[in-house]
Amino acid sequence: MRRARAAGVWVVLLLGLTAGALSGCGDDDDEPAAAQTAPTPASGAIELSIRHDDGAGHEETGTLTCRPSEPRAGGFLTRRTTADELCAKARAIKALLTTQPERQRACTQIYGGPETAQITGTIDGVKVDRRFSRTNGCEIADFNDAGELLQP
Repeated sequence: MRRARAAGVWVVLLLGLTAGALSGCGDDDDEPAAAQTAPTPASGAIELSIRHDDGAGHEETGTLTCRPSEPRAGGFLTRRTTADELCAKARAIKALLTTQPERQRACTQIYGGPETAQITGTIDGVKVDRRFSRTNGCEIADFNDAGELLQP
């Protein structure tokens, strides 16, 4: 009887500790105010400049401006699709454009060619400064994910 009661105390103690540890999981309210994204006057707008280099000395540029009243594409972007479709694509890959790839990600060592591209600007007030190349499997995948915005 004494052994069963002692085991029960340990189970209750363990459950209490587990519940206490898990109570903070998934709670984003504890983030510092600086880490939270504050709305800016540019929220909802996209302003991007794209530079594409084919690796053989031929460089082209394009611009994309997405506002509710008037989406506009310029440069090489006018050859591919409508500005509305490009704006939808940019918004769909916002995370790709606004974050840098992990430095330690494991990538296949496949060379996809000398093409490079850079996209700068803002999406919903968040800074974009992303470079693309085709020097390994990860870079090729990123380049392909941003495809419509990068390839003339």
